[in-house]
Amino acid sequence: MKNKYMIGALLFGIISLFASCSDDNDSNPTLIQPTEFKLNTPEYANGLIDLEKSKELNFTWSQPKYTADNAPLNVTYEIQISPKNSFNVSTDEAANDETGEKVADYDILSPTTQYCNATITAEEIDKSLVRILKFKENEVPAEQEVSIRINAYIVEGNKRLNPITSNTVTFKAKPYYVELKDATPIMWYLVGNMFGGKWGDNKESIGKENLPMFLKPNFRYDKKTGTGEIEYTNFFLTDEFNDKAESAVAGFKILPSSFVWDYSMDGGGKQKDNIAYRGSTNNDGGHILAGADGYYTITLNTAKNTATMVKYEGDVTDYGTIQIAGTFNDWADTPMLPYNTEGVENHAWYYVMEVPAGETVEFKFKIADGNAWGKSWGYGATNGAINMYGKCESGGNNIGLTEGKYVISFNDITGSFSIVKL
Repeated sequence: MKNKYMIGALLFGIISLFASCSDDNDSNPTLIQPTEFKLNTPEYANGLIDLEKSKELNFTWSQPKYTADNAPLNVTYEIQISPKNSFNVSTDEAANDETGEKVADYDILSPTTQYCNATITAEEIDKSLVRILKFKENEVPAEQEVSIRINAYIVEGNKRLNPITSNTVTFKAKPYYVELKDATPIMWYLVGNMFGGKWGDNKESIGKENLPMFLKPNFRYDKKTGTGEIEYTNFFLTDEFNDKAESAVAGFKILPSSFVWDYSMDGGGKQKDNIAYRGSTNNDGGHILAGADGYYTITLNTAKNTATMVKYEGDVTDYGTIQIAGTFNDWADTPMLPYNTEGVENHAWYYVMEVPAGETVEFKFKIADGNAWGKSWGYGATNGAINMYGKCESGGNNIGLTEGKYVISFNDITGSFSIVKL
């Protein structure tokens, strides 16, 4: 699901349009358990919907009564889809069941929302049916019932308070076969004065005026949505905020893949070592700014739109520069570019590589020592194995890439590398 101003922020095929039905302007209301809320039946529910030829289906629902005087609250909603009008085991629960005994009968669309209407793409409904029914290309049913309901709850930390489900709306659909692939992990991008005054806010600026964070080695990203945790470790400068809660020396922000400023991460308003999601406030909170000069790790959860900035306490070696060497340059030293602004100690590096059509390359990261290989980093089970992220090993195998244009990033503190295809 996504707000109508966030189209493009998430992968195409999930919820895309909301209209607000609540906001958090009541102080400490007393929660009660709602007894019902209604998912409205759309007009098209009486016909047969061809999912391959359709684009979007609109749904609206009422807000559950969570307080005695129905005070406005931030209620979280998730949309659930079932081909059997049965909601016992979700596809996520079945996938995480190591025994293999659980069989999914419904799917939950991601992410959740705090709005009371949504437009669901026909493609995402079809994908949900394929996940649950697991039909093959030559086994697609000519007609399939689809049941949809809304699950509502209040979020408090990691808890879901006072959950309640709506009534179910059922309609008939004509599904089609689609091959399910794991979603590409969602990336966010660093911009700002800490990074050489780069403030690019579009896809074409990746690797030029905005810099990708790092995917976490061995992290299990959501197969449907690509959500999970990404990170960034480096040396940061501090400064004092000006009247606009900004810093021309070291201030920065983090942009989502939609590059929409309204849904960026900012400083939350003159709060050092703090990162806030602007989309939850609708206000510009100024720049993110470290509390002191030093090493920090930023961890961003792309499912929850939360982020932290904490001091890095590990050992650090300052190599000055990092090189990339491979078959593309006859294994010569080619300097990678620093993430940090000029003149500041740096440990995150990037290089934009274009592999010609029909070709593959192999490469490694190394210190600047000419033809010597006293210190280098590689990754993979074999030389030339294709991996888009991981934690390098000293002297490890050559990393492979097939045709395409990429931003290759490497962190000499953590050993992590991450590759974003342009």
